[in-house]
Amino acid sequence: IRYGLKFQDGEFMATVKGYVEKIKFRNEDNGYSILSVFADGEDYILVGTFPYIGEGDYIEATGREVAHPVYGDQIQVEHYEMKAPEDTASMERYLGSGAIKGVGGALAARIVKRFKADTFRIIEEEPERLAEVKGVSEKMAISISEQMEEKKEMREAMMFLQEYGISMNLSLRIYKEYGARLYGIIRENPYRLADDISGIGFKMADEIAGRIGIHTNSDYRIRSGLLYVLLQAAAEGHTCLPREMLLRRASELLHVAEEDIEVQMMNLCMDRKLILKEKNDQTMVFYSQYYYMELNTARMLHDLNLTCRMEEEDILQKLQAVERQEKMELDEMQRRAVVESVKNGL
Repeated sequence: IRYGLKFQDGEFMATVKGYVEKIKFRNEDNGYSILSVFADGEDYILVGTFPYIGEGDYIEATGREVAHPVYGDQIQVEHYEMKAPEDTASMERYLGSGAIKGVGGALAARIVKRFKADTFRIIEEEPERLAEVKGVSEKMAISISEQMEEKKEMREAMMFLQEYGISMNLSLRIYKEYGARLYGIIRENPYRLADDISGIGFKMADEIAGRIGIHTNSDYRIRSGLLYVLLQAAAEGHTCLPREMLLRRASELLHVAEEDIEVQMMNLCMDRKLILKEKNDQTMVFYSQYYYMELNTARMLHDLNLTCRMEEEDILQKLQAVERQEKMELDEMQRRAVVESVKNGL
């Protein structure tokens, strides 16, 4: 259905309502897409940013009609909404589009023929009734309902995350990690993203927090900032930092007083995320993960530091036997290297 055509700033504005027949191009980072949409018996090319959309989805989009010199007529979308299919033909087309795993065109036709305009309500509210249709088991009926609900939830989540400038790829990872819990996490403590999801660091989480309106001196922000400073130090080759240096760096990063940062540092110690150790009259602060890695490395080195009790003459005899067996001959430097490595575990 194409309607509401009007002329604005020298260009035609049009609204198209129909199915996404094909996604011709998609940038997964920012959602920029080129879609082929079937509406009122015609195919339209829609260009714009669509946070989450799939082939078979039913949309209403408004934009400017332009004539591209290479690709022909297009609609540059300025606004769009996902719509539930409004008639039986639309429902059948959506179900049979491949959007729902296990449902092809023939099965979609049987489902819609059985429930008619009530099809989507049945799927949402009484999914067990889908088993009334030939070829649909009770297990499959539940699967169809769950897939429909998941797609709806995912689409809403993608659009919510896009409002905070989060890319498509990261949005999908956030949704897979948290599911419906993501709304509370994003609004209350977006710094959790830096801990839980690869590819999201403190800087990105801090940007999201700023857009949401979380205060600069938020406890979550200070705690996350402290861990970030220690992670940056690890990239420089340090498993710990002197307490004063950590406080200074964190204060410069967060623009928060050192006294406020010190309170959260002690809270992180109580949570066992940080460990304090006295060394040469200085307090060293470790991110607990690095502290235990270093401790374990020292333990393994200690266990490997074995001394062979074999006499050197016996080692040389065994080495000569190996040389004959392998048909090889080591020079004096190589022979000395082997003897020393056998005598010392480290």
